[in-house]
Amino acid sequence: MTYYFDSDEFRRTGMYKNFMNIHDGTGILKVEASTASLAYPLSDVEIEVSKIFGEDKVIFYEGKTNESGIIESIILPTRKISKEIEDVSDIFYTTYDLFAKDSKYDVEKKYDVSIFDDIKVIQPVTFPVDELNNGEINE
Repeated sequence: MTYYFDSDEFRRTGMYKNFMNIHDGTGILKVEASTASLAYPLSDVEIEVSKIFGEDKVIFYEGKTNESGIIESIILPTRKISKEIEDVSDIFYTTYDLFAKDSKYDVEKKYDVSIFDDIKVIQPVTFPVDELNNGEINE
């Protein structure tokens, strides 16, 4: 089944309660979509941030990049980081699936994104020029 993270339906599940008990911190995700070695930003790239729980999918964010190819601040739950970091085992994060689709050129990319507490993570979404040139423009 597919849930939206901010839906009442999902918030009533045990899956939500278990997830939020562990993920009591927040991180920020910034998405930058482009082509031509970051020289040309891509607007209207569809972005979905989700996580799979067994056979269930939870969508945490859906949106499109702006004219600069950016989605600035996607707030996502993550595990709180330890107050004192003495070892790599003190660094916690949560991994999400990021799916990007440019409908104009019918190209798609999938990324695993790690989100850390109180940190802004920048995820570049790059479509090589040859993928855009080979794709048919859907107009």
